[in-house]
Amino acid sequence: MTNNLEAFLKETEFCDYKHPSIQAIAGSYSRKYKDKKELAKNLFYFVRDHIHYSVGNWQDKASETLYKRHGTCTNSANLLVALLRAVGIPSGYGIFKVHGQKYFGPIALSKISKRVSAKSTHVHCYVYLDKKWIKCDPSDDEILSINTQHLNPQSSVIDWDGSTDAILKLEPEHILFTSEPKEDIEHLFRKKQRKSLWFAVRIGNLYIKFLRHNGSGINSMEQSQKEFNRWLKERYFFDYLLYNIIDAVA
Repeated sequence: MTNNLEAFLKETEFCDYKHPSIQAIAGSYSRKYKDKKELAKNLFYFVRDHIHYSVGNWQDKASETLYKRHGTCTNSANLLVALLRAVGIPSGYGIFKVHGQKYFGPIALSKISKRVSAKSTHVHCYVYLDKKWIKCDPSDDEILSINTQHLNPQSSVIDWDGSTDAILKLEPEHILFTSEPKEDIEHLFRKKQRKSLWFAVRIGNLYIKFLRHNGSGINSMEQSQKEFNRWLKERYFFDYLLYNIIDAVA
């Protein structure tokens, strides 16, 4: 694999690192950080803290994720891969097959998690530095992590030193499979989200929004569910009705 690093520097349809917006960020950082490890580290932090975590549709190019400033784990990993390739650092994708109903941790809404597939895919980034592949995962933005990690170990803040693996703190029993570095995951981007999940995804993202702004004041899951219900009623009344009356069924 290390003899074919060129494959981990190529542009693809979804890893569109030649897009002007990607090139602008990459150029700015490469001028500031001359050391490759420092460059990679700071691009990681750019993605981690500028792209807010969300659930749902992952069929976005790297440039689209950068424009939207939010995305799934797949989108964040893809943007980081694009930025790293744009500055000449070989990078790829790692795939975890996880227990979909458990790997979000105790903070997950029961109404939503029970509608998630038993097996789900989580994507992180692989970076080739110092003649080795290193895992790093920019999925959870720092604000969300800081405001939820006291309730949810899985969402602890992820820091990366550029030398050792830095991935989400998933429970080992929730990880069903891990992959070697993959040069592209175009097939995942082309896979369409089930239409039946539309409302679960909407509620999930509203819940993430609630936690990002209010999580630090929550001390238990019981309180979280109660406060979220109140917050939803005050701000998104129609969603509140659907969430409570039809139990999040689309």
